[in-house]
Amino acid sequence: MQRIRRYACALLVAVLVATGAAAGGVAAWIERGPVLGSLTPTGITVWLQAAAPLTVRVAARAGSGAEVVSPPARLTADHRLMAKLHLDGLKPDTVYRYRILAEGLEPWADDGFTFRTPPPDGHPCRLTIAAGSGASDWRETRPRIWKAIAEAHPDLFIALGDTPYADGLLERAQRTWLAARRRAPSAATGALLDGATAAFRRRATWAMPLAYEYIRSSDGFAAMSRHTAWVATWDDHETGINDSDRTNPVLDIARHTFEAYTPNPSFGLPGAGGVFWIQRYGDVEIYLLDDESFRTPTAEARRDPEHATILGAAQLHWLIDHLTRSQATFKILACGSPFNDSPRKSDAWATYPRERARLVAAIAEHHVGGVVLLSGDIHRMEVYRLPWLEKRGGYPLTEVVSSPLYNIARRCGPNPEHRLFCIGGDHLHIGQYYAAIAIDTTLADPTLTIEVRNADNEVLYHETLRRSALEFRDDAP
Repeated sequence: MQRIRRYACALLVAVLVATGAAAGGVAAWIERGPVLGSLTPTGITVWLQAAAPLTVRVAARAGSGAEVVSPPARLTADHRLMAKLHLDGLKPDTVYRYRILAEGLEPWADDGFTFRTPPPDGHPCRLTIAAGSGASDWRETRPRIWKAIAEAHPDLFIALGDTPYADGLLERAQRTWLAARRRAPSAATGALLDGATAAFRRRATWAMPLAYEYIRSSDGFAAMSRHTAWVATWDDHETGINDSDRTNPVLDIARHTFEAYTPNPSFGLPGAGGVFWIQRYGDVEIYLLDDESFRTPTAEARRDPEHATILGAAQLHWLIDHLTRSQATFKILACGSPFNDSPRKSDAWATYPRERARLVAAIAEHHVGGVVLLSGDIHRMEVYRLPWLEKRGGYPLTEVVSSPLYNIARRCGPNPEHRLFCIGGDHLHIGQYYAAIAIDTTLADPTLTIEVRNADNEVLYHETLRRSALEFRDDAP
């Protein structure tokens, strides 16, 4: 009951914050957003949510050039007054100012309504990225991290999962379902499980959208999202169950909600499900991996690791196929679950060693250079240097674990092998951290710079990787 009261109070705060922001803003008809996404050299998508049924468009202009206007979209109550506006016909590598238009109302825009389109695919670029996971508005109702990211003004924000905690209002229904599933099968317990599943699904249908709307009302979120493209995958909390897997009975509801609130250009493969995709920016590729839709339950994975999967056959084939054919200077593999052997969590890649080994073997076999790993989930900021490719004539794999954006931080504990950096906390400490990544492929020897920052934008860790150090030796087998 105490937890439910806390959630109710947190939701009330979010509503008051959103209402106050709208009342004092340029246009009270925008409730949440804009959130930029689906960034390409010639286009962008803008997500927004209004306070009333409206017909809206987005218009963008570069310098004194002609304004480019999107097709209109009608916001209806059936879709929670949300829309994704698609703007095409833009010029590559160009800064645009944009505004939101609604029939009969004042346009909505300010000096922060800008974005830069990427250069053409494959072209050298300068790219800045912020990345993080674990934004729990149930723990911290007024986070400072979004303002810090907005002030850093990155081109992209990579949401690595648990952004938001969509299961925040589902814990009671989740526990009831898990308890029913654990009971020995019988006619009575089967009926109990059916009832618990139906109740869980009913609650998820209305509760999950509230979590997405809550995070979009967080302090500083709009200041970040109106000029930084939201590049997202998910982790367990978006799916409605902590440490979830493919047996999750609300997975389809979670995916539908994720799609509705996320301006990604695509979600998985046609007919295969999932939410994985690739964000390209010049000669940089970011692989957004889905570690939930096809995951073997961890207990089953421990019993039979040879057949356990975290990505699933279709996604793993897609990843290896694209990765081994890629000509990108840097390839970032972004996943909610840590890749290393020391996550102190069961739902990480270490529990699925065969699939991880297949991925590493493919990188080694095809001599794929420039791979960097990016993950989250564990409520500690860490940097690892993993030796898996060096044994095959390759280079050390760097992994950045970026977590939490704002949540209870966990202790670093004893320093495991291959870890270069860690910052965490105890059970009373709310950590607010993110990873800042700056890439410059216009240099003769392109660089990828990693920083760990806190909510004051203080740099806690700094390292620059050179592309020449991320190559296989000429004599590698």
